[in-house]
Amino acid sequence: MEQLVYRGFPLVRETEADGFIYGLITDHFYFECEEDDSCTSGDGFVQAPDGSRAGIIWEIEKEPSLSVCIKPEKDRWGVYNVSFVKPIKTMDDLIFNFKTVLPLIKEAYDNAKFRK
Repeated sequence: MEQLVYRGFPLVRETEADGFIYGLITDHFYFECEEDDSCTSGDGFVQAPDGSRAGIIWEIEKEPSLSVCIKPEKDRWGVYNVSFVKPIKTMDDLIFNFKTVLPLIKEAYDNAKFRK
């Protein structure tokens, strides 16, 4: 079954870990008026191993965190506010941030599946 939510936005295959993949909505490598040429907030999504998806609204904080913005719905397992720990300048930064919050994402995914 084709996943329609977040259709047209690319998956970043380099981020894949345990079957979870980050998807790009904000272009993390386009820097607009940032002093240090890095991206410090944005929007994305995550695709779970089963192909289902959830939205991600992220910013930079000292510690990784995740909170529910929109509860799971029919077409996605929620939208989450996520704290990445470092600004994104390179693909390695994006991969590091995604893997840092992945345990929180997996927990949100498991909780969303349980509620269905």
